Amino acid sequence: MAVMKMVALTMIGPDSEMEPVARQMVLTGGFQPLPLDLLVNDRNLRSKITTETENPYDELLTKVSTVWRIAGEMIPEPAPVTITKEFTLSAARKKVDQTSKRLEVWEKRRIALAEGEELLSATKLFVKALKGTEFGPEDLVEDAFIVPFFGRLSNENYQRLTESSEESPITTNELTVINGNTWVLIMTVKGYEEPARKLLEAVYFKEFPLKTIASQLRGDDPLNLIDRRLANHQRAIKGLAKAAKDMLREHRSDYELLYSQLYTMQRVYDVCKGRGEVSGMFVLSGWIPADTLAAIKKTVEEEAPMTTIMAEETRDMTYSGIRIPTLLQNNPLFRAFQDIVSMYSLPSYGEIDPSPIVAISFILFFGFMFGDIGHGLMIFLGAMFMVKKGLMKRSFGLVIKSASVSSMVFGALYGSVFGMENIVPALWLSPMHDTNKLLIIAICLGVFMISLGLILNMIKQYRAKDFGRLLFDGQGLAGLVLYWTTAVLAAIYMTGTKIPDSTANLMWAGIGLMILLMIFRDILARYLLRQKSDEDESVVLNLFEIMHALMSFVSNTASFVRLAAFALNHVGLSMAVIMLSDMVHSLPGGIVMKGIILVVGNIVIVCLEGLIVFIQTLRLEYYEFFGKFYKGGGSEFKPVGWKKDGSKYISPATQK
Repeated sequence: MAVMKMVALTMIGPDSEMEPVARQMVLTGGFQPLPLDLLVNDRNLRSKITTETENPYDELLTKVSTVWRIAGEMIPEPAPVTITKEFTLSAARKKVDQTSKRLEVWEKRRIALAEGEELLSATKLFVKALKGTEFGPEDLVEDAFIVPFFGRLSNENYQRLTESSEESPITTNELTVINGNTWVLIMTVKGYEEPARKLLEAVYFKEFPLKTIASQLRGDDPLNLIDRRLANHQRAIKGLAKAAKDMLREHRSDYELLYSQLYTMQRVYDVCKGRGEVSGMFVLSGWIPADTLAAIKKTVEEEAPMTTIMAEETRDMTYSGIRIPTLLQNNPLFRAFQDIVSMYSLPSYGEIDPSPIVAISFILFFGFMFGDIGHGLMIFLGAMFMVKKGLMKRSFGLVIKSASVSSMVFGALYGSVFGMENIVPALWLSPMHDTNKLLIIAICLGVFMISLGLILNMIKQYRAKDFGRLLFDGQGLAGLVLYWTTAVLAAIYMTGTKIPDSTANLMWAGIGLMILLMIFRDILARYLLRQKSDEDESVVLNLFEIMHALMSFVSNTASFVRLAAFALNHVGLSMAVIMLSDMVHSLPGGIVMKGIILVVGNIVIVCLEGLIVFIQTLRLEYYEFFGKFYKGGGSEFKPVGWKKDGSKYISPATQK
């Protein structure tokens, strides 16, 4: 229904036009590259085509981002810029090398200073921890029987270490805890040094060698010396940051332009991964939505007039091993329920997208089972709060809010407010007083949904040109007629309705005929419809399929009784909370206790029963409805767009 038609697009042109073409693909945000290996079947031709998989601009982008990292500033937000013909890869490398030469020296100096500062801080901490004892670093290092390890690890890993060391010949001495890290002095015996080191590596222990620490302690007042050296290191680090800030202030516009140019080319080369080059020509292939083809052709003609575009309709593709990606297009409400469908499986290309039907039926089922004005309002407000605080995805929030609105609507139809049915009049029926009517409606909804699933399966078989299954299969027309006839007979006998014997006999004869058609499905398809089948004809196998279909019709229809059952369950739980609150009303402090019970009880109903109803609604969709026509297994359409995860380019200062 809403699966977009895709086109395989291949562009061939001179190497000089590759980057402008790829840049336009990035900016349109609707192009998913396709490896040439899948398209080129000729081995001789494939051997002449060279492909690139590495992105050369990753390294350049990392180098340029160093200036912001040293200055402790945020990496700028890149913007699409025009790339001239002079901005080649070699020219970009030269420009980056000129810019980053001084920065690389600064960065190495900054890293060395930071490591030195860390060692001095560790030395100071160690000396303070052992102050007042008779031991020093030299004593521990020179001990003939003990091997010491000094360093830090996270609090969680320290807990793991203490548990692991119970059966090992090592002792752990906790010195202090700073910023989520535990500083420890660990000792083991000679001969167990290597196993101990492996154990420490497993818990990500950061070691500071005591020999190195001992070399830092000189003079009569080593702590004073360490403080002075620490201050010198910190001043040097601040000096480097100031120099980087000054450099950035003087050339900010140039650096930001260079960063955007490199980012643009990085995204361009992400499009070009898997491209081919042969004799000075580039070959670039990928998937695009069919409705964007005209716009892309116009843009490429303007930007790269010598580039040829070839578009291949998916129905004409004869290549093996190509998996067409799926792109869904729905309105905002139905789009939110695409996630519900994707939790089961994404539709495969050309398959019916059930999102619109799921959206309508999901909202209907949830409200039917959880009809209450007050509780629906609580769910709505809770979903709004969680979306606003970022605790819930906006699309999932729309699903919950839609379900809560349905709950409030059905609450008005049931006349239910926080489980009480004497506040507002029921506009339709009362679950407690019209139970039989509620059960009949639930079963009728089940018959409708199962029939709809069978009809959708018939549409699927029609698209596949499998008319044998469409007409004679248990999930096709024969199965639908059998299901309807059986449902009508069941309703007649259960209600005691009198019908003429001839009508009853005709209906039973129709059931027998449908079963025969289903048994001899493959034979009828071959001789009546002239339809060839790759599968072996097996009447016995068809007979088992019929038995399974009949049992599934009964079990699936009965499963929809849960719509009425949970509507009654909601009323029962609410009444239990109200009765419990009335029981404590006469006790000392009863008014307060009653209020607490009502508040807590309604919260429990909303959270617990709301979750159960949500799960039961999913079950009706996935098993009773999807089982009739839907397979899924689609591959999501993932175009190369402008935005990219730039976490590896973010400066450490911005990650704190």
